[in-house]
Amino acid sequence: MKRTRSFAVTAALLTSSVPLGLLTVGAGTAQAAARTYFVSPGGNDGNPGTSARSPFRTLQKAADSAAPGDTVSIMNGTYSERSAGSNVLTVKRSGRPGAPITFTAHPGHRPVIHPVKAWNGISVLGASHIVIKGLEIKGNNSALNLVGAERAAKKGDPTYNTNCVSIERNRSTGDLSHHVEVVGNKVHDCAGGGISAIDADHVTISGNHVYSTSWYTVYATSGISVLTPRDVGGGDAKTYKIRITGNRVHDNETKIKWERCRCYSDGNGIIIDTLKGDGDHPAYRGRVLVSDNISYDNGGSGIHSFKSQHVDIVHNTAYLNGRSTRMKSYANIFAHDSTDVRLLNNVAYGRPGQATNSRSRNVDVTYDYNVYFGGKAPEVKGAHDVVADPKFANAGTGANADFRLEKGSPAIGTGTPFAAVTRDITGAGRSGGAPDRGAYAFAPDTGEGAQGGSGDATASPAQEGTAPTTGEQSGAPDSAPTTGTEPPAGTENGTGSDSGLSADGGSGPLAETGGSDPVLPLGIGAVVLALGAGLLLLVRRKRS
Repeated sequence: MKRTRSFAVTAALLTSSVPLGLLTVGAGTAQAAARTYFVSPGGNDGNPGTSARSPFRTLQKAADSAAPGDTVSIMNGTYSERSAGSNVLTVKRSGRPGAPITFTAHPGHRPVIHPVKAWNGISVLGASHIVIKGLEIKGNNSALNLVGAERAAKKGDPTYNTNCVSIERNRSTGDLSHHVEVVGNKVHDCAGGGISAIDADHVTISGNHVYSTSWYTVYATSGISVLTPRDVGGGDAKTYKIRITGNRVHDNETKIKWERCRCYSDGNGIIIDTLKGDGDHPAYRGRVLVSDNISYDNGGSGIHSFKSQHVDIVHNTAYLNGRSTRMKSYANIFAHDSTDVRLLNNVAYGRPGQATNSRSRNVDVTYDYNVYFGGKAPEVKGAHDVVADPKFANAGTGANADFRLEKGSPAIGTGTPFAAVTRDITGAGRSGGAPDRGAYAFAPDTGEGAQGGSGDATASPAQEGTAPTTGEQSGAPDSAPTTGTEPPAGTENGTGSDSGLSADGGSGPLAETGGSDPVLPLGIGAVVLALGAGLLLLVRRKRS
């Protein structure tokens, strides 16, 4: 039996076109072919679930059935939790490199995941190699109100604390979530956070439309938040492991006091939180890229780094954030109490009297090549920062506000090349020379910016590049927002790196783009095949 098994494995290695990662050498057989599981509210969990004619009824049944490489195809209908306090979908089973488990809408369908009294619409709980793509996650804000929340919102009750999508550690097993992609989803109206990643690593949040979240929770959440990530497989400050790219984020605000301090806090568009570590969390050693996002009309900041390190906030557009009247206004795009953070090629249009950026408690934080307008004078102004009207096509606070650049904008052709970001929010390529600042690349042939920009299209992954020039460094103490946690428990985040920046406009090495799933090099593949050939020869000799 052993010889037969060895021969089968060797033959598979030598002749199969299946990637080597899909073969189980010890078992002597290849992994089963990837399956698609179908889900419909009209289905039955007693069905096989392997065809559109016999779908499962619940998302959970499909999730508990899926194996690496499988797809859960979600058909039209509305999906809610089976009981109060549960999640609509809890993902605990993992995929593996090159074979993720994918949860997506069935072609041509528009299912809605609708948490009502759930902690989360979708919870990735200690799972890895997961893709959540093209779904609508809609919370229950329409059935709630501020008066009710002020009276009844509390810890331990999910009614006013429901998150749309949560990626977190499994506190029972200690397993960390990693290699998770949340791409091209519509995420809105959850009383708690929009998309959060806590104690996770290798996370991509790209091309999502996130709005009207965080209104009623007591946990001080935001539209998109990354909190206390944990290094999985090591990390260094020159390799991106977390990417927040190409999202459209607006109307997220906390209207209820954070239970921890009995104060109002957060409600940001995008926050990178506590990557420097604290007494309960180690410092995160990887690098984070925040690029090509549009963040506007949020209660807190548009985008900011808090107690974090090794973060690049590049080519984003922020407009009239800091709208909350319940707390001191946050700046549009800034870093606070952070180290090795670069804020470059951004466009920030502030409210009257609003802080433009911050130098508070920062070390090795660079602001440069940004366009500022409205609000107070910048606390930190890089050599190439500009204070001028960016001339948006049709700015506003609605879902379809247009932040493309009009002809004559000071943002056109005045940025600094940043090789990690070669495309804009629509996927259009940036010029080979000085790029346009902000999330949109200007299209001179039409006299306006590239079409699109709802944030629903996936932005291109970062490419390896070189570092841009520096502006001034920050570093003065001040008070700043503290960040809350996502229920039922939470934490905060942190990172660090050699910037490779030079004050005279020169460039140095920037963070490399670390691929989510390593590809087997050809050289290694050749060695494996050679070993397989040797094994085949040995088996034949033994037989003879």
